Amino acid sequence: MDFSQLLNQIVPDRVKENEPMSRHTNFRIGGPAKWFVEVRSLEELKAVVALANRHRVSIFVMGGGSNTLVSDQGFDGVVVKIAMRQIQIDGIRVRAEAGVLSAALARATAKAGLGGLAWAISLPGTIGGAVRGNAGCFGGETKDHLVEVEILRNGEVLTISKNELA
Repeated sequence: MDFSQLLNQIVPDRVKENEPMSRHTNFRIGGPAKWFVEVRSLEELKAVVALANRHRVSIFVMGGGSNTLVSDQGFDGVVVKIAMRQIQIDGIRVRAEAGVLSAALARATAKAGLGGLAWAISLPGTIGGAVRGNAGCFGGETKDHLVEVEILRNGEVLTISKNELA
């Protein structure tokens, strides 16, 4: 079985070959990704990363495509779009998966009567990207509302506190 077939076993109907990255970035530029995969769960993400590692295929992980520039030459590997979009609100504690749009989280927290994320309503991109780049605007920054993050490292999910992040 070739790599494309193996990817399709993990994420059926969400694998595209030679996908123009211009369709997935806010700047609407970029050549084709050899493979483009949308993952909707941690299990899918783990399986795709493990498969790519086994086959020595390069990986690029992306969220909403804001602030992402892709070469016109494209990417000779698998682009993994994080489409994990669950939000859980328990009292004042909020848990958002990496693929949640920043504006959607701002709306959800406001609807739940929570303040503090109004600044994020106009922030493009996803929570994963906001954490990665400490996104901010209008006087708010991601780091000011972060308690901890979960990351995938070497196939394991690790929880890292805000203070352990660079």
